[in-house]
Amino acid sequence: MEPKLISELRLKCPVCGKETLIARDYLYEAENVGKLILSNWTCENCNYVFKDVKPYETAEPKKLEFKVEEESDLNVIVYRSPFASLYIPELGIEVYPQNASQGLISTVEGVLEDILEYLGTLCDNDNCKDIYDAKDGKIPFTLILEDPSGTSFIKSEKVKITQLLSLSQY
Repeated sequence: MEPKLISELRLKCPVCGKETLIARDYLYEAENVGKLILSNWTCENCNYVFKDVKPYETAEPKKLEFKVEEESDLNVIVYRSPFASLYIPELGIEVYPQNASQGLISTVEGVLEDILEYLGTLCDNDNCKDIYDAKDGKIPFTLILEDPSGTSFIKSEKVKITQLLSLSQY
């Protein structure tokens, strides 16, 4: 199914302040995930761009575990919903959702590239060598997503999916 335009608005741009932001939201049905809202907002004046992916529906909370053991595993598609926490224990990586978190569709390698980009200059002087090695397929690791919305996915038959306990179950 092609994305279906569900909303198109002209808004005030948060960067330049002019009424030149074209905000388009689309409804997209993704296999194994369900309906997603794809947002693509662009300012015609200053070229500010905002893109986001959010679940339209929610499912049962779940935990996904994917062992990256060979180089081909780096090409597996990952969707991390805006509500999901991401962990890579072997690399000491923990990413928690924030108020303005956006959904992310990428590959496992792309997730590592985003983490390296976020860390920026903290990765100078070989501080992030293990992340670079993981991204290059030199060391195995486990990618874990914990998603209370239940909409995240890792597109592989190797992924282990378990029910995520809600706070009320503790």
